[in-house]
Amino acid sequence: MKKLLSALLILSFVGASAAYAAEATTYTEKFIQKHTQKIVDKEKQLQQQQKAREEANLKKQKEFKNKIEAQKKAYEEQKKAQQAKQAAQKKKIEKKKQLLKDLISE
Repeated sequence: MKKLLSALLILSFVGASAAYAAEATTYTEKFIQKHTQKIVDKEKQLQQQQKAREEANLKKQKEFKNKIEAQKKAYEEQKKAQQAKQAAQKKKIEKKKQLLKDLISE
C-alpha cells in the first residue's frame, strides 16, 4: 500500500511539474511582456509603415517607367509621321521636276 501511495504521489508531482512546464508564460515572462509590449507594438507599426513606403516607391517607379515608355512610343510615332511627310514631299518635288523636264523637252 505504501508503494502504491508513493508511486501515486511521485506521478502527481511529475504530472504537475509537466503541466507547469507546458504553460508558456511564467511570472517573469508576463512581467517582461507587460513592460515591453508597447515597444513591440511600435516596432510592428514602424515595419508596416516601412513596407507601405516601399510598396509606394515601387508603384511610383512602375508608373514612371510606363510614362517614359509612352513618351518613347509617342516620339517614335511622331518621328515616323515626320519621315512619311518628308518622303511624300520628296515625291511631290520629284514629280514636279519630272513634269518640268517633260515640258522643257517638248
